This record gives sequence, C-alpha cells and structure tokens, in this order.
Amino acid sequence: MATTLETASKALSKELPVVLAVDDSPVQLRLIQEALGRNGYTVKTATSGEKALEMMRASAPAVVVSDVTMSGMSGYDLCKAIKKDPKLGKIPVILLTSEGAPKAFQAGRDAGAVVYITKPFKPEALLNAVRMVCPVPHA
Repeated sequence: MATTLETASKALSKELPVVLAVDDSPVQLRLIQEALGRNGYTVKTATSGEKALEMMRASAPAVVVSDVTMSGMSGYDLCKAIKKDPKLGKIPVILLTSEGAPKAFQAGRDAGAVVYITKPFKPEALLNAVRMVCPVPHA
C-alpha cells in the first residue's frame, strides 16, 4: 500500500507541466533538466527528433525545447513535423542553437517555433521562455 506522501507526490507530479527536451548532447539535456526541473516543471528527454515524436504521440507534453542541430532529424524538421500533426500542432516549440544569424532565426520562425534561443543559453532565459508559453500552475 502506498504511503500518503507517495500518493501526494505522484498526484503533484501529474499536475506539473511536462517539458520535452530534445538534444543529442547529454550535457545540454542535463542543463535543461536542471534549469526547468527545479522551477516546477517535469522534464522528459529525448536524444533525437524521431524519439521525441514517438514519445509525443504516446503522451503530449505542454512544451518542447529542442536543439536545432542533431544527427538525423533536425530541430527545424522536428518542429515542422509537430506543427503538421493535428494532435500535436498546438504544442509550443522552443528552439536552441549556436547559430545566431538572422537567417537562422527566420528559419526557426518558418518552422513554427515560438521562441529561438542561442547557445550558450542562460538558464534564466530558457526558464522565462518556457514560463511565457507554459506557466506553472500555483498551488
């Protein structure tokens, strides 16, 4: 039998907004998890765009934070695939990349991203962007 604390913990974790972080770098995934996890978000991770889509079709997150440059499916392609899917299309996508040229920002916008953040990113900037599209409900 589950304890009251375990039951309360499980109930609370189900209420926290889920952010799906997508990056082929374990270091970047850890940075995203730390920045968002300690500020009221449940963070799930995927190491590829393909895996992210698979996870999203099983359980849609509140927001996606994705690197642009990954092996296989790029963040741009992932964003386009999300926006084309009728069940996932309304999920906001935040793109992270080291490419800061105006042309890259436009490509992110064209793909359907709501925010484009350059790396190295400040944890506060990422947190603010996620809060903007998906606030944490107050207790």
